[in-house]
Amino acid sequence: MAPTRTQTMVRPSTERRRNAKPPTGYARRVVDGLSLGPKYKPIYEGVHYDERAPYPLPLPLPVKEELRPVDPRPPRLTLSELECIDVLGEGTFGRVFLMRTRGQTASRGAKLFAMKALPKKQLRSLDDGYMPSWKNRERDLLASAEWHPFVTGILDAFYDARHAYMLLEYSPCGTLADLIAHRGLPPARAQFYLANIVCALAFLHTRCGAVHRDLKPENILVRPDGYLALCDFGPAVRVPAAGIIAGSEPLWVGEGTITHAAPELLLPEGQAPGTRLGRSVDWWSVGAILFEMVTGEPPFPPTEEPDVPFDDAAGVLEVWALIQAGPPVWPPAVRAGMHLKALVGGLLTRDVERRFGLREVMRHPWLAAVDWVKMRGKRYLPPTLGRPPAARLAHKPKRPVNPTHYPGIHFALDEHTHPALP
Repeated sequence: MAPTRTQTMVRPSTERRRNAKPPTGYARRVVDGLSLGPKYKPIYEGVHYDERAPYPLPLPLPVKEELRPVDPRPPRLTLSELECIDVLGEGTFGRVFLMRTRGQTASRGAKLFAMKALPKKQLRSLDDGYMPSWKNRERDLLASAEWHPFVTGILDAFYDARHAYMLLEYSPCGTLADLIAHRGLPPARAQFYLANIVCALAFLHTRCGAVHRDLKPENILVRPDGYLALCDFGPAVRVPAAGIIAGSEPLWVGEGTITHAAPELLLPEGQAPGTRLGRSVDWWSVGAILFEMVTGEPPFPPTEEPDVPFDDAAGVLEVWALIQAGPPVWPPAVRAGMHLKALVGGLLTRDVERRFGLREVMRHPWLAAVDWVKMRGKRYLPPTLGRPPAARLAHKPKRPVNPTHYPGIHFALDEHTHPALP
């Protein structure tokens, strides 16, 4: 007889599952921790749970020494494994040395680095004065930023009794100033190098949130592949995308080099009420660099030495007067097209709100032929390779080096690198 609705039909498979006994042996699903714990306890000797953790942490299983993964990277360099073979330059806060690996490290192949030496006395003056956050800003900025092909990266940091050192990438092909060499560049080459600078600033402004504040040809290195890379981030500072209100940071006045500094950095009079200081100061410097690449001279040169420090009040006032007089004068011998002059004019605009920025520069007709994806990937053939002729003679220190002032550095002495000590 067929079952009624009130009756429940039970399938044979269901009956077997109900009557089945719990699994035993290998298929057993319930584990008795009290009985298995003593068996595996010797494996975890010396390992303890953190009782403050919200959940048990996974315990590392012991691995035999021969089975541990090997780090393919070479061991970290120490200051004693480096020696100074040349002096690359001298700045306001210290010197930059050319370093080479020595001893057992050099047996695997000598490598070259640039090392910036910062006197601890000056760093302590920043720490004790009104700028304590500026003491390590260059090191912190480079260490926190990811590596970029158009920015000189930091490799390590050292110190001794008198100096703090930053080990940097070395570019042996001089600077953009060596390429210009007071002669100027053809517009096609200037276009390539300007695109390099734009790629570097796009990374610095958008990815790092920082402003360089001292862009000039001497602070732009030429890499061995012919592309450019920014260096010397001592004056760099982090600012929000919208900038900061003028007057809230009085220490912005006097930063940079007067031949390439924006007018709001020259004198307090350049900071109108409500002016926002930020990325625009770097774009003014880009305009000055572009003008110098094409003409061979900065747009507002003082009558004295081209690289006048801010301590020279007469030079600052002279450059300020030239900027207030109007746009720069193009030499008659320079063949500059309408689009090039318009780009320089848009960058060298005194009004911060109307000055060109990243978007206006990348979309400008003078750079319309640049494929920015190819430029960032370095897929263009650079105009030149190798070391410029003037790079061997430029940027040498004005004073001889006394090795006793750098107790942590081993000097490979020779009469050309180290003349008579003072």
